[in-house]
Amino acid sequence: MADIFDIPLPSYAFTYINHLGVINRSPHTQKAYAQELFLFLKFICDYKPGFPPSPSSLTIGHLQQIQHTDVEAYLNWARTQRKNGVRALARKQAAIKSFYRYLLREDLILKDITIKLNPISQNQKAPKALEPEQIADLVDIIETGTGLSEGQLKYHLYTEKRDYAIFLTFIGTGLRLSELYGLNLQSIDFNKGCFAVIRKGNKETNIYFNTEVATAIQDYIKNERPRYMLQHTEALFLSIQGNRMSKRAIQDLIKKYMAILQNFGHNTEGYSAHKLRSTFATLLLRETENLAIVQDALGHSDPRTTRIYAKVLDEQLRRAADHIKFR
Repeated sequence: MADIFDIPLPSYAFTYINHLGVINRSPHTQKAYAQELFLFLKFICDYKPGFPPSPSSLTIGHLQQIQHTDVEAYLNWARTQRKNGVRALARKQAAIKSFYRYLLREDLILKDITIKLNPISQNQKAPKALEPEQIADLVDIIETGTGLSEGQLKYHLYTEKRDYAIFLTFIGTGLRLSELYGLNLQSIDFNKGCFAVIRKGNKETNIYFNTEVATAIQDYIKNERPRYMLQHTEALFLSIQGNRMSKRAIQDLIKKYMAILQNFGHNTEGYSAHKLRSTFATLLLRETENLAIVQDALGHSDPRTTRIYAKVLDEQLRRAADHIKFR
C-alpha cells in the first residue's frame, strides 16, 4: 500500500482511499481509484484558472468550486486525448461519483455535483461463452488428445486428467482464475460437493460442484497427481515439476486448447479463463432464468455487474418466441 500514498493527492482523498479498505475493497481497487482520482484532480488543476498546479494542494474550498460540467470536460478530455473507450470512461465516472458520495457523507462538501452526470451507456454485448456443442468437442479433445501435435501429445499423457479437471472446474463452478489457482486439497469437501474459497472482499464462500466435476477431480487426485508430486504440497493443481501451477501456466493451458478447438471450426479466438467463467454463468442462467442466483454463484457484490447476462435471457426469449405457432 505504500506506493498508493506516494501519489500526490490531498489528505481527504487518502482518507477516502482508507475508507475503501475498511469496506473490504481490495488493495488493487484502492490503487486503481487513487490513480483515477489523481488523473481527474490533475486535469482540474490545469483546467480551472487560479487552481494550484498539484492535486495535493487542492483544498476542500477548491473542491467546492468544481461543477458537474468540469467533470464532463474531464471525461471528454479522457475520451479524445487519452482515447479512452466507454468502459474506461464509465470506470472513471464511477470512481469520481464514489469519491463525492463519500465526501458528502462525511459533511466535507455541501452537495454532490455528480448526481447531475448522465450514466455512460456501455452498450454491452452478450458475454462470450462456449456453446454446448463446443464444450462437447473440447471435452473430447482433452480426453482423446485429438488435434494435438506430437510434442503436445507427449505432455498430454502426463496431464490429461489434470487438464480435464481444470476445464470442468472452470465451466462447472465459475471460479475466477485466482480462485482456481489457489485451490488446495483441503479446499475440497466431496461430501458436501463444494470448494471453500476466499472471494473478493476476503469472504470465505462455499462454491458447489456437480458429480462430473467431483469425479474428474477425484480421478486426477488418485491416478495422476501422485506421478509428479515430487515433494509434499497441498496445492491441488500441479505442474509436471511438482509445483503449484502458476496463473500464467493455467492461462497458457486454456489458450492451447482453445486454439485446437478453433481448428475444429469453432470461433474461440480471445477465449480466456474469464470466458470459461462466462460459460458457467450463461449455462446457469439458461437453466435457472434467475439473475440473482447467477450473481450469488459468481460472487458479484453489485447486481449491475451481473446485468450483462440479462442479454442471455433476452436471446432465450427471442428463441422461445420463434417457437410460437398460430396454425
